[in-house]
Amino acid sequence: MIDFLIRFLIPLVLAASGVRFLFEAYVQQRKRNAMRAAPTVTCAEIAEYDEPVVCEVKGTAVPGPEGPVRAPFSQQPCVWHRSTVTVRYQDTETRDGRTETTTRERTVHDQVHGAPFAVRDAAGEILLVHTGEEVDEPPQSLSHYERAGRDVNLFGLSFRVNFSNVLGHRYEEWIVAPGQPLYVLGAAMAEDGRLVMRRPDTGPFIISTRSEEQLSTSLRVDLIWGYVLGGVLLAAGLVWLVLELMHADPGGHLVRLIT
Repeated sequence: MIDFLIRFLIPLVLAASGVRFLFEAYVQQRKRNAMRAAPTVTCAEIAEYDEPVVCEVKGTAVPGPEGPVRAPFSQQPCVWHRSTVTVRYQDTETRDGRTETTTRERTVHDQVHGAPFAVRDAAGEILLVHTGEEVDEPPQSLSHYERAGRDVNLFGLSFRVNFSNVLGHRYEEWIVAPGQPLYVLGAAMAEDGRLVMRRPDTGPFIISTRSEEQLSTSLRVDLIWGYVLGGVLLAAGLVWLVLELMHADPGGHLVRLIT
């Protein structure tokens, strides 16, 4: 079994990991290319568009038609929020007559507030119409871990009682507060007397708390590392497989070392 894993499964995993890194690097490159191609415009200029035009706007976050909302955990005023709940628990399994207990985590709640909000620049406001779109690098407003069970006071001694396999829950929250500087790239136009920006038919829809320069630099670093690491992993996996098929036995040495 170990022989099979090392000879074939491991190189396949290496190759698959390489493809994944290459694909992620390609996605980052598409984002960066879209940013470089999109013109930076003001809300006043967008008001002249009769059809959606892919462009970028820089300004600050302001509430949409529904007004400011409250973040679910911290109750801070915001225009966008994401909240997650992760449960930490003990998992017990019996294998080959042996019982093993491991600590695991599972996300049981992950929600993004999808109501539209606006970006204001010196010339006006534009409404971002999105359906739970992710925001790049939103500030984290809360990260709290709460142990499971309840505290008991007995004869002057304090301790926590827990009769389940759940160890606790981690509550995390990220928000975009009113006044937060934003960089946005999408398809913008004047619609029913209001400026709106949506996800383009093709290409990325970017909402970022970082500046254009910061985001572009980060994407460049990520795509370079992705292409380099992906290429190395893919080449290593393919060469390993070819050598195995040619009976050059590259995995045999590793099998002998392990066994």
